[in-house]
Amino acid sequence: MRMFLAIALWAGMTCHGFANGNEVVIVYSAGDADSKAVAEHYAKARNVPTSNWIGLKLTSSSVISRSNYIAQIEQPLLRELSSRGLMSFTNFVEPPSEYHPGGPAIRCTSASVRYLVLCWGLPYHISNDPGTLVGVTTNIPSSVRRTDASVDSELSLLPAAGTQPLVAGVPNPFYGATNRTAFHPTNGVFLVGRIDGPSPAIAKGLVDKALHCETNGFAGNAYIDLRGIASGPYQLGDQWMTNAADACRRVGLSTYVDHREATFPTNFPLSNVGVYIGWYTQNVDGPFTRPEVEFMPGAIAYHLHSFNGQFPRDPAIRWLGPLLAKGATVTFGSVAEPYLEFTPNPHVFMEFLAAGGFTVGEASLTSQKWLSWVNIFVGDPLFTPFERDLTRLEARQVARQSPNLHWTVLRKANVLIAANPTGASALRQALATFPLSTNSPILSEKVAALFAQASQYREATAWGKQALTLSPSPQQRLRLLLNLAEWQSTATLYEDAFESLLLIEKEREDYRDSLPFRERQLQAARDLVRGPEIERIKAEISRLKASSAKPTP
Repeated sequence: MRMFLAIALWAGMTCHGFANGNEVVIVYSAGDADSKAVAEHYAKARNVPTSNWIGLKLTSSSVISRSNYIAQIEQPLLRELSSRGLMSFTNFVEPPSEYHPGGPAIRCTSASVRYLVLCWGLPYHISNDPGTLVGVTTNIPSSVRRTDASVDSELSLLPAAGTQPLVAGVPNPFYGATNRTAFHPTNGVFLVGRIDGPSPAIAKGLVDKALHCETNGFAGNAYIDLRGIASGPYQLGDQWMTNAADACRRVGLSTYVDHREATFPTNFPLSNVGVYIGWYTQNVDGPFTRPEVEFMPGAIAYHLHSFNGQFPRDPAIRWLGPLLAKGATVTFGSVAEPYLEFTPNPHVFMEFLAAGGFTVGEASLTSQKWLSWVNIFVGDPLFTPFERDLTRLEARQVARQSPNLHWTVLRKANVLIAANPTGASALRQALATFPLSTNSPILSEKVAALFAQASQYREATAWGKQALTLSPSPQQRLRLLLNLAEWQSTATLYEDAFESLLLIEKEREDYRDSLPFRERQLQAARDLVRGPEIERIKAEISRLKASSAKPTP
């Protein structure tokens, strides 16, 4: 069985080592004790020297005017970076142009740092000020003839301050770029991340969860919630997410894709979430409104909406704040209308983060078509979630007795099956006789699913029941019971199928009022010709239909 675990993947590739705290400049609000505490927590976790901490005197913690951004953030940062010897600059005068009024500008000539980490309490939105466009003639459409931006996106261009026009966004020369060594201030860019969220405690937890993931290995499933758009301008969003799902599969994540227009229903069995990518509602909904969301440490979550990042410190509205409050480690979005084409591309982000082994900060930069725009990324920019050499990761997990070992075994199995579908039978047998499988709800469920895919439903049922005895998470337990009922019914184990559905009814209040679930129960009762249960469930279905037919007050 060790031979199974020792199968090498991505031969010859090496892991991108965890980023160095010496590369980081931490920025916080000097007048806010919580902001400084978050900065200190991050610095301790990532070994950032005190010479790289910069406290700014600010008059706002959320929205800031362009003039105050320049006076309170941009210019003080440039002075501190220069005086501390972290960066060197050349000064010159930018000539006026159709898109730029001209004026003093700088270019970075050397730098020992390349990351800016913005801490809780710093402003995140530079407001639109049409007055700053006086004297600038442009044929840029009025919809993007704006001077607003996220503080984060504007600071990504700090090493070349004064050289870029304020109108609309600036094309990102590193969009989709694969050479991460070029992501450097001497090439005009900073890698910017934000340690933020609905509370200082949540902000501090972002680096803690990132470190937990780096130590123990990435864990969890991927959930991609499409809209089923086949044509038109918004098909781009579905295509991005479809490609992101492919990127997740290539690194071995068990990936669930929903093609329906609606977002996931509240009772969707969203278990052990490692990656969530979906769209399109303005405020958090579905399973993310439940009291507990099963985000794994290191989880990446993104819901695309024009205003998903409008209030990143609010735990209840829009998306960034609620996802962070529920336990996501990394999320991103826009503080104002970004337009679809200029939102972060989740496919590029996941492709470089997962298959490329990039840090979150590197993947963030390369996933944006425009800079000096309205996008923000919340999470530790030094976070490196994925180690590409799974064999090396597995060896480290075995030595440390990591609780995430079964997730790595699952990823290896998924990669091997994708590479050689005809070998699924041999792999299924190897997994079924592997000792860890009988002790892991994650691997037991995988074996069950493999048997079901081979139409061996009685074997699938046995392994599904095995998984139920191994303390699965609440949402995994729900999925197991739903699948068990289907497998048992297909195997003509009608009594067992009905009992599985009764367990769901007993344990899950949200399913008692689900019409599709009750209709499934009715079919199971009819399979048994169980009269009293048929009548009871028919009465429940009538009640639900009558309730849904009532007009909304």
